[in-house]
Amino acid sequence: MNRTVLTFDGVARGLAEYGDPHGRPVVLHHGLLGDAGLPAVWDTLAREAAVRLIAVDRPGYGSSDPVPMAAVGDWTTHLLPVLDACGVGAFDVLGISAGAPYAYALAAGLPERVPRVWVLSGLPYVPDGSVRGRYPEEAEPVWTFYREAPEAEVVARFAGAAERMAEVFAGSPAVHAPADQEVPFPAAEATAALFPAGRLTEQVAPDHIPSEETLSELFAELRAASL
Repeated sequence: MNRTVLTFDGVARGLAEYGDPHGRPVVLHHGLLGDAGLPAVWDTLAREAAVRLIAVDRPGYGSSDPVPMAAVGDWTTHLLPVLDACGVGAFDVLGISAGAPYAYALAAGLPERVPRVWVLSGLPYVPDGSVRGRYPEEAEPVWTFYREAPEAEVVARFAGAAERMAEVFAGSPAVHAPADQEVPFPAAEATAALFPAGRLTEQVAPDHIPSEETLSELFAELRAASL
């Protein structure tokens, strides 16, 4: 792993590189609780697949400074200097959990440079009511809050939950409920159906965190796509 902090216009961007430095570039966006630091298995699998995996600290995470954004789509502009500094032309993009919207935004904003999007346990396209409706009914007030509440109230809710979430993940960040309640499979199916060439694969292990088997399958496909 090679950790780096790049600064553009006074704004820091943290990233970490894994795998083959001369391989096919894949830009990874981490989930809600995480940063660009990944377990060693990612580096091993990326190297074996001839993939140059560039994991980026999303705004306000790790070594990346917070930045005001009117929408997730604004991230494309913020990330372009990082890609240029890394000498990245065409690249695949990978989003994990809450990092998925950033992956979607990059693909939409840079269609000439992003041929493929890969998503692991990714947040579905919840702005679409038909997708959001695949969540349990009690989830709707949560989506409404984060969509419509003033920024200060959203910040306060996250701050209030931070200590509890830190306790939950302190022992093992891979501990989750037996079934993935964070991303209901029907909502993932409905999101995949929005993409003409979309393909959805069900993970055998019923967890939100991608299993090593899933990662092995992912990197096997990345290698095949690069040939």
